[in-house]
Amino acid sequence: MATEAFNVDIFYVEDDDVDIQAVRRKFHQINNHLKIDAATDGKTALDKLHGRGGREKIIPKVILLDLNMPKMNGIEFLKALRQDFRDAKVFVLTGAFNTEEKLALRPLKVSGCIIKPLEHADALNILWCVNSDPQSATLLF
Repeated sequence: MATEAFNVDIFYVEDDDVDIQAVRRKFHQINNHLKIDAATDGKTALDKLHGRGGREKIIPKVILLDLNMPKMNGIEFLKALRQDFRDAKVFVLTGAFNTEEKLALRPLKVSGCIIKPLEHADALNILWCVNSDPQSATLLF
């Protein structure tokens, strides 16, 4: 079991390495000092958040989440996340989502939904939400 926690600014849960690198570049264009970590599926993400499986426990300011992933999809991940991390700020960042997914996300306290690719204005809004008080921590648009 991990003994120390590692603080990160952004934790990206995404199965596509190209998307992970693109998001990393976009945020580093804004602030090169941001600490960004990633997991390629929901199960690995939960293990990192809990410090299980010999992984160092991470404490993110915000979680970016893809919906369509192997092992555990984004909605399954959110349901499990909310059991232990009720107040975590989560933004869905996905290629497309349907009405069923939108309805499933409603009770799961998502701070915002963004269609890929992540644009500069989206990244700025996410950073604004991360650094604002909980009452106003939703997307501006």
